[in-house]
Amino acid sequence: MNDADVADVRPQRVAVVIAGAGARGGYEAGVLSVLLPRLEAAGAVPTLLVGTSAGAINAALYAAVADRPVAEQGEPVLDVWRGIHTTDVFRSPVLTGLGTTGRWAGQLIGIPGVRVTSLLDTTPLKRMAHHAADWSQVRKNVDDGRTSLAVVTTSGHDNRTVVFVDRAGDRDLPPSDDSRPIDYRPAEVGPAHVLASAAIPVAFPPVRVPTEDGAPGGWYLDGGVRLNTPLKPALALGADAVVIVATHPAFDAAPGIAHTGESRPPDVDDTVVRVMDAALVDRMVEDVNTLAKMNVLVAAAQRPGAAGEPGTRHAVVPFLAIGPPERGTLGLLAAEIFDDRQGGALGGLLRLARDPDMRLLGRLLHGDGSRRGDLLSYLFFDPEFMEASIECGRRDAEAAFAGVPPGRVPWQIGPPTTGPR
Repeated sequence: MNDADVADVRPQRVAVVIAGAGARGGYEAGVLSVLLPRLEAAGAVPTLLVGTSAGAINAALYAAVADRPVAEQGEPVLDVWRGIHTTDVFRSPVLTGLGTTGRWAGQLIGIPGVRVTSLLDTTPLKRMAHHAADWSQVRKNVDDGRTSLAVVTTSGHDNRTVVFVDRAGDRDLPPSDDSRPIDYRPAEVGPAHVLASAAIPVAFPPVRVPTEDGAPGGWYLDGGVRLNTPLKPALALGADAVVIVATHPAFDAAPGIAHTGESRPPDVDDTVVRVMDAALVDRMVEDVNTLAKMNVLVAAAQRPGAAGEPGTRHAVVPFLAIGPPERGTLGLLAAEIFDDRQGGALGGLLRLARDPDMRLLGRLLHGDGSRRGDLLSYLFFDPEFMEASIECGRRDAEAAFAGVPPGRVPWQIGPPTTGPR
């Protein structure tokens, strides 16, 4: 296989891998609303949805509408994101902050039974998780074989990645992968699994996920702690082609910091963003690059006359990665919307009176460094930001298919310099 004929590939088991994103999940939903109809038109209907955090939310939402025509699946998912506000995710820190501070003080002085498990109270998110998706329809769609669903979490017990897999039949799951490390467990995925996958460390509390036999189970955290873009589980679960939806570019090298003579040190926001980049983005870039390099090596070995080791079986795995053109794209979008809505000193006071939580959140997470607004964008559950990020996702998905004839997918097998676009 070479770059000239990769567009003619007709994979049988396509997986859509959806990265963790927090409030950026609206962007991913926008991408999916364009992507899935294009895949269907090319005969590449996904058989597996794999998601982490906000990606798990999107995977579950799409699993709930898998029985509908593909052209009708996007709107109900987009409506969920368009309707999300901060108050649907966590209770006002203005109301809960005093209690959290009190528990923290109690834990510091050693009061028995007093512990702080999170900075925010996510009771509203728990309520929303039960009605945002039709879980009975998820169950029916999986049992009928319309889709399979995998949700990525992090074990609070041993910090291993745990992938809860929901699919029809009794096929064996992949063995544990101790190199990452990743464990696979069968499950009828429901609200608890998705809430656990989206339990942002420190900000959101851990979630208890019961076992299949009804036992209390264990505590789990956001899957992005170890595996924000679950490419490897998709391959382990049998995908022969992968579409990656993320809120960062898949082939972007870690951006350098321009030396402009600035004497100020990075602020806290900038520093946290750099740490998040290392944990969430750089690993994705490494994984996609590894897949691309392996594809190139396998394709070379399959050429006529190439020597191969007897008894080995390897296959090229075509992939398509869709994300913003630059790492800071959604952060700048969040910062611009927040700035535009302040309206000067008087406007800021009026907004504080109307929405103290968003005003407080913006001031704490806005930052003024080179990645201004990046941290804010993960918790900016604001209708205007949601709508703008959805449209951004739709544009980027359309751009990925620009110039591609209907019924074709711009699959890649190698890095951008070797793959068709």
